[in-house]
Amino acid sequence: MEEKRSGSLHEGNKKSGGQAQKNSAPRSRREKEQIWLEHLKKTMTPAQYEAYVEREKKRRLMTGIGIGAGAVFFLLLAGSIGGRVVHSLKKPASTGQSAAVVQTEAETEEVAVYAEADATLGSTGCVLLHSPFISSYPDANGNYDFSSIFEYITPYYSAPDFMTCEFEGTLSGSDYSGYPNFKSPDAIVKNVRDSGVDLQMLATNHVYDGLSASFHRTMEVYEENQIAYTGVRETVEDKPYYIADVQGIKVGFLDYVYETKGSGVDINGIPVSADDVGLINTFDYDALDDFYTEADERIQEMKKEGARFIVANLHWGTEYQLKESDQQREIAQKLCDLGVDALIGGHPHCLQPIDVFQSADGKRQMFCIFSVGNALSNQRTYLMDEMPTGHTEDGVMVTLSLHQNTNGTVDISGIDLLPTWVYRFQNNGSKYYILPLDDVDALPEKTGITDLGDQPADSYERTMDVLGEGLEKARTAFGC
Repeated sequence: MEEKRSGSLHEGNKKSGGQAQKNSAPRSRREKEQIWLEHLKKTMTPAQYEAYVEREKKRRLMTGIGIGAGAVFFLLLAGSIGGRVVHSLKKPASTGQSAAVVQTEAETEEVAVYAEADATLGSTGCVLLHSPFISSYPDANGNYDFSSIFEYITPYYSAPDFMTCEFEGTLSGSDYSGYPNFKSPDAIVKNVRDSGVDLQMLATNHVYDGLSASFHRTMEVYEENQIAYTGVRETVEDKPYYIADVQGIKVGFLDYVYETKGSGVDINGIPVSADDVGLINTFDYDALDDFYTEADERIQEMKKEGARFIVANLHWGTEYQLKESDQQREIAQKLCDLGVDALIGGHPHCLQPIDVFQSADGKRQMFCIFSVGNALSNQRTYLMDEMPTGHTEDGVMVTLSLHQNTNGTVDISGIDLLPTWVYRFQNNGSKYYILPLDDVDALPEKTGITDLGDQPADSYERTMDVLGEGLEKARTAFGC
């Protein structure tokens, strides 16, 4: 049964004088706030909305006072300790970091001083189009538009300052298909972008389903539509990672997929052309030391470019397992030791737990969710002999709140989860909605969907059974 299993644009990533950088600018904070306010107007009573706006005004006023007072206090302190005087404030030429440099009379050493900043990072799971999406969504002229799928989730995807997801498949341009070779219409990645996703992770086990031609065409579509992506690249001169400036905090993203057995580099049992080896971020479970060496080099490169917070996205693990493997834990620990601050996993097509790792030197902690599950698929309970429990219909959106300190360190100051569930219905074929489960009881009223029954509540319970304990552990560990 074909639905049973599934499996760049970079900051400054183009060669000078060659291809222009086409990185789509993420929505501004103001734009995202406006989308969120419009959503609240529709879902709140006028009194509730007015109260919310007043609370926000007061919160921002107090935040502004706190930041202003803190800046004055810091400058006074910097100018008084040990008789030191601030001589110059300049941007470091070598790193490109958004930091000032404090130089003193007593010493020639330069100390970077960063602006305090706050930002939110959101991430959700795999988007993959099985055959019902291909057959049910074209119009009379064969054109596709999947935007209705995201109607109810768009306010949530748009809320973080920066949002990511995984896209599984290729953009073949024709001969569309679902499992086992995911060749999707171009519209899906545009619709994902328009739903609020700022960066799409492409290093998945279906990225080579259409062989070399579709692999390269996929990147061309992203470039032409100015949709940000990482995990793959057009040439070895392009950067194999992505750096985003998120509200003044530089965040580095590193995306990898596991290799399968073969005579060379294979992905999902498909040999990768010799010309394309090196254009996909892959790792071999039997050669992890090579992976760690490469990951370390790339993490250090991102830090030299000013990244203060590192996110690793890994397509790994075993499908349809609610618990991570020992090998996943081994890899997570090593990446923590190498400087990764948050690890987001995908591929099992179900959720896997949250945990916190501490670096070997005891100085750092890393947030980890082993799998964020399916954001969108047709892996319905009644089709899944491998996992007939409903977990393949479940997903989650993880939001990390970050705070940048004046010394340049970035702390996780908040962790939030939004369970999601894929609803399927019939309307000239199979149609779908990604539904947010922040208020399960209110879903019928908010959406007008009257046949939900207990399914959203059951999905919410499944999600929290897998993630709840780890969430509390992580919040305790990071003091939030």
